[in-house]
Amino acid sequence: MNTLTRIRNLIRKLRDPESGCVWNQAQNFQSIVPFTIEEAYEVSDAVHDEAWSHLVEELGDLLYQVLYLCELGEEEGWFTFDSVTNALERKILRRNPAIFDEDGSSEKKTNTSLGWSRIKSADRKNEGMTSELDNIPNTLPSVLVAKKIQERVASAGFESHTVDRSRRKMKKALITVKSQCIRDSSERSGSDELGDLMFALVNIGLDAHIDLDDALRKTNKNFERRFRRVEIELESLGETFQEVSTAKLEELWNDTIF
Repeated sequence: MNTLTRIRNLIRKLRDPESGCVWNQAQNFQSIVPFTIEEAYEVSDAVHDEAWSHLVEELGDLLYQVLYLCELGEEEGWFTFDSVTNALERKILRRNPAIFDEDGSSEKKTNTSLGWSRIKSADRKNEGMTSELDNIPNTLPSVLVAKKIQERVASAGFESHTVDRSRRKMKKALITVKSQCIRDSSERSGSDELGDLMFALVNIGLDAHIDLDDALRKTNKNFERRFRRVEIELESLGETFQEVSTAKLEELWNDTIF
């Protein structure tokens, strides 16, 4: 019996209606999905931190979530673990014909990214989806939704949102947001312009091959690191944020750059 089978048996035992764990017995798709999302983010954190030994544990936690969802599907009679893995295998083969087809030429293999996008687009149409923007998960962070939208429209040949256009949009949005905030912070147009600004930033990030979600994550961590150092320095000085002068606070903040 391999490890995967043993873990699946453990999950079944946990969910056994008579001898299982009360918490596990009560779980369903809706209650498990938030844990699945959380585990995916913890995998992402481990990779960003290059905590490779910790990544082993986090990948195990994420795999557990997948196996748990498969068990729920089997219990309902909707799908099985084997149907999930078989569908995955077929998808990999279908979306990488230049690699797995015997007649895959070297030229085709250099264009696998473009081919992947076109095949995914064809798959969506075969499943009855009429728009390139169908099937983008609404639960994704808004930055990732914007990224997916722009990747899809670019692969479809829609060139309206060029980088130059996005930069002009950014300048306009910045001016509008600033004026709206000064005039009336409750104005709806200020929110709209800020959304336009973020959308333009994502577009520029795509052109520069910079993942904005990743960039923002790094900025968040960098800010946290610097802020914590300022807190330590203030404590050593016997001062608080309310007591320290603006000039001194600026000095402490700048000292945390390196």
